[in-house]
Amino acid sequence: TGYTKHEYGPEPVAARSFISGQSWADGNSHGTHCVGSVLCRRDENGDSIGMAPDAELIVGKVLSNQGSGGSDGIAAGIRWAVDQGAHVISMSLGGGGPDAGTNQAIDYAWSKGCIVNAAAGNSGYNGSNTIGWPGKYENCICCGAYQENGTIANFSSGGREIDWANPGQNITSFSTGGANWRQMSGTSMATPLGSGGLACLQQKRFEQGLPAFKSANELLEYFDKVLKDAGAPGFDMRFGKGVVDGQFLMAAIIQDLINSGA
Repeated sequence: TGYTKHEYGPEPVAARSFISGQSWADGNSHGTHCVGSVLCRRDENGDSIGMAPDAELIVGKVLSNQGSGGSDGIAAGIRWAVDQGAHVISMSLGGGGPDAGTNQAIDYAWSKGCIVNAAAGNSGYNGSNTIGWPGKYENCICCGAYQENGTIANFSSGGREIDWANPGQNITSFSTGGANWRQMSGTSMATPLGSGGLACLQQKRFEQGLPAFKSANELLEYFDKVLKDAGAPGFDMRFGKGVVDGQFLMAAIIQDLINSGA
């Protein structure tokens, strides 16, 4: 839904609206909240609390102020962001059905070394696949949400396409309202936290001279090394391959760099 400048947030290096008649400014706070989770530069104590506070922001508004949007705009937004130099695309959106143009745009992103991470959806799970699009595409990383106590959130969608889960309950981040901060819950909140981690991973790999991931499958093989198992042992329909655990993750990344000879 776009982005509205926050006192602790960055100026975008590129911004564009794909919604007719609306600017790229955020009309309902959803997009701005997602930005804060990744890019918050500091809080009132001077601490950086975003997952990747030194990253640059590219804003592609593909949902309206009312939260609706079409597949053509989403596909165009993905391609535009990639052409602006994005290394990670975070999409806290979902629904509808498959669209060839969006699927091709996601493939285009990976061909340029850009990771695409999308929300699983907030339809819960009772044994039937509830994951929405674009998270359902084979070449899209699909993110679920877990609660503060580490259990999967009741609202988090599930199915065979789920790849991982990140915190998604009562997440404090930017607001466009009278208060500068607000709490929100959903896989929309889990997705940017995961995307921030992916931005840090991309940067570390580039610093070590390692190539960008070229497909979701390639990244998922890496997830096998660096994610901590959660839920049922091994892959499961709610947590996918697992969750990010700071200590476990750093040890695994260091070992991977040693093994690669970087």
